[in-house]
Amino acid sequence: MSSAFLVAEDDAESDEDEVQEGQYVPRGSRKKEKKRQEREAQRQAEDAARDSRRTKQDRYAEMRKKKDEEREAQERLMEEEARAQKAKEEEAAALEFEKWKGAFSVDAEGTTESETQDAGQGLLHNFVEYIKKQKCVPLEDLAAEFRMRTQDCINRIITLEGMDRLSGVMDDRGKFIYISTEEMKAVAGYIRKQGRVSISHLASNSNQFIDLEPKPQFDEESHLDECAAAGTEL
Repeated sequence: MSSAFLVAEDDAESDEDEVQEGQYVPRGSRKKEKKRQEREAQRQAEDAARDSRRTKQDRYAEMRKKKDEEREAQERLMEEEARAQKAKEEEAAALEFEKWKGAFSVDAEGTTESETQDAGQGLLHNFVEYIKKQKCVPLEDLAAEFRMRTQDCINRIITLEGMDRLSGVMDDRGKFIYISTEEMKAVAGYIRKQGRVSISHLASNSNQFIDLEPKPQFDEESHLDECAAAGTEL
């Protein structure tokens, strides 16, 4: 056998086999191992992608849960504040009513506490409605109408304004001018539209927004009859 043939045979065997860690590995096994490694790498990549998505989903779910808890806590706080405010307003209204019972007293004999409260509430309603219907009422006339001192009338009006039961202005001539919420909105809209407006200009044009004519709906005779029937004194 010639040396050339031996060299060629050695080359062929070298192509079919390779040395791996001191051992010969067939070419077919080498391809299978390569594919196996590729599949393993792909599986690991897919696992990593799934883990990443799961981590993102968990993080999003945690953030969503935290936001929901914060929103629920805020809603509970607002509800508690609303309840506290309502209780405060009810307490203030009760205290204010006690003051009004002192101002609108019922002296008729045999009058029960419930009847006293009903009469006081009725007189309070009449007091407010009288001012609203008269629109521009002299404080002395108001005091005479409800048998009160003028200063007591002023104090009651200020209190009612604080309770949002009345709104208006007292002028320097001793009159109270009732201005409804709608009229106030009209004045505010006029000021916004005109820009800067002087007090004198606003006063001269006030009849565009504020109706100062007394309303005839208030039945004075009915009011006096009610006071007489209840035996009331203001």
